[in-house]
Amino acid sequence: MKLTHSISILTIGLLAAALLPVAAAEPDADQILQQMSAKLAAAQSFSFKATREVDPALLAGRNAPENARIVVTVQRPNKIAADSTSKEGARRFCADGRNLSLVDVTKNLYSTVPMHTSIDGVVAELDRKYGFTPPLAEIALSNVYQDIHEKAQGVSYLGQATAGGVMCHRLALAGKVADTELWVGVSDRLPRRLIATVKGLAGKPQLKAEFSDWNLAAKITDKDFAFVPPKGAQKISMITTAETEAAQKTNKVTQN
Repeated sequence: MKLTHSISILTIGLLAAALLPVAAAEPDADQILQQMSAKLAAAQSFSFKATREVDPALLAGRNAPENARIVVTVQRPNKIAADSTSKEGARRFCADGRNLSLVDVTKNLYSTVPMHTSIDGVVAELDRKYGFTPPLAEIALSNVYQDIHEKAQGVSYLGQATAGGVMCHRLALAGKVADTELWVGVSDRLPRRLIATVKGLAGKPQLKAEFSDWNLAAKITDKDFAFVPPKGAQKISMITTAETEAAQKTNKVTQN
């Protein structure tokens, strides 16, 4: 009788344990990044919109944040265009596989330089030679995952939250220059929000971007990347980083 009672207690205990909820495994942050990168890379023609806010501490001569609306259009392997509008004016960037053009619509100025390369090559060359990258162009790279891991020292999972009505995975990317929080859609694996906090500056200034209106099957033609100088626009030279540094050295010598 005692043995039967013991067996009954054991059976009830095992049954109760089996009915307890099992803790779900935490999503793999690195795998989410890979899935996001693969989805973007597979899209041959796509477009998206974004709103971007930059703290004034990250902008020379500014005491107020810059808020811009950006529309990006991509056609792999070598065409990308970005249109940016803000209170400060409107600008357009476009690369068609042969030339790269920058237009300040408000000031009616433009620059054009030869750029026979892919989107990856455009981003790398602009960073190397001119010290800047086009608005949100990193999203259009052929391997976003690789680019992130070249800049991030660590990747971790923060949980889930909603951005723009879309449930997202929140990923933490620890970097040398900035720590970034990237929000990726749970169902569509597309970037939805980015918050980069720059290190080493007072006040922890941030760059924030909200992504929307993704179209991974956009009907895009070469006309979307064609550049025609605005009527009456003045052509100016695109100053390289080396030229800027040389001018700064000359000014210091003159002042001394």
